[in-house]
Amino acid sequence: METLGYRLAEARKNCGLSQNQVAESLYITTQSVSAWECGTSVPDTEKIPQIAELYGVTTDWLLTGSLPSAEIVNVTSNLSDRLFSETRMMTYVGAYCNAKHLYQTRKALAFARDKHNGQYRKPGHGEEKIPYIYHPLLLTCHALALGLEEDDLLSACLLHDVCEDCGVEPDELPVNEETKEAVRLLTKPDDFEKTEKDEKAYYDGIAGNRIATMVKLLDRCNNISSMATSFTDKHMAEYITETQKYIHPLMEKARDEYPEYSNQLFLIRYHMNSVLEAMRHHMLSSHHLRG
Repeated sequence: METLGYRLAEARKNCGLSQNQVAESLYITTQSVSAWECGTSVPDTEKIPQIAELYGVTTDWLLTGSLPSAEIVNVTSNLSDRLFSETRMMTYVGAYCNAKHLYQTRKALAFARDKHNGQYRKPGHGEEKIPYIYHPLLLTCHALALGLEEDDLLSACLLHDVCEDCGVEPDELPVNEETKEAVRLLTKPDDFEKTEKDEKAYYDGIAGNRIATMVKLLDRCNNISSMATSFTDKHMAEYITETQKYIHPLMEKARDEYPEYSNQLFLIRYHMNSVLEAMRHHMLSSHHLRG
């Protein structure tokens, strides 16, 4: 069966390029190109369009082999496509699962896509409707970009909203017990109310589970990044307060209890704090102008 690595090697050879020439064009090492073609690693998401353009093929063919081999050469890549479209992320995650033998994540990918079918993210100001699967896919790609490759963690990223939003019980998830427990902790119970008691119990439960903790932090990082286009000022202020009260302590506890994630936690914290600071300045400026 043709794999991503096979197609990368075939397309490169059809262009008459050496691995060293590809590495120089993409500003990477020759070892990286070799690893892609051997199937021991896959290119980062942002590299896929660059590789497609260099080889004169489409990103769809690279990721899925959707074109017959006779049509490989001189097919122009459509770079106007949204880099992080749900279709591209779906094929990227699927290819990564195949390369790394992440069988549980592969099953979770299909399950999440099926259960979230027909659901859409709440659009921001002037935004198009975005399929809901975009959100768990983005979390999963974010995790991969940070070097988080655990099958259980990636599966939980894909499934973290399935129980709460799709009426699925944790026991129905196509994953092991550890991942089911993480998703259960991430799912707010039916009788959950935004009281201090319920919020504290929810976050305390997450804090005791390393997978649930990392997924929650990635989830909050993603939601904070979209605040500017989808949140009202009132909602933004409430979200900032909630983040300071519950997410920051969760991150501090994770730094102490899960040192294996120290690099990833540093980057997540840096990103969240930068966006929150920008949002605070935005809200203060808006308030000043209205006043």
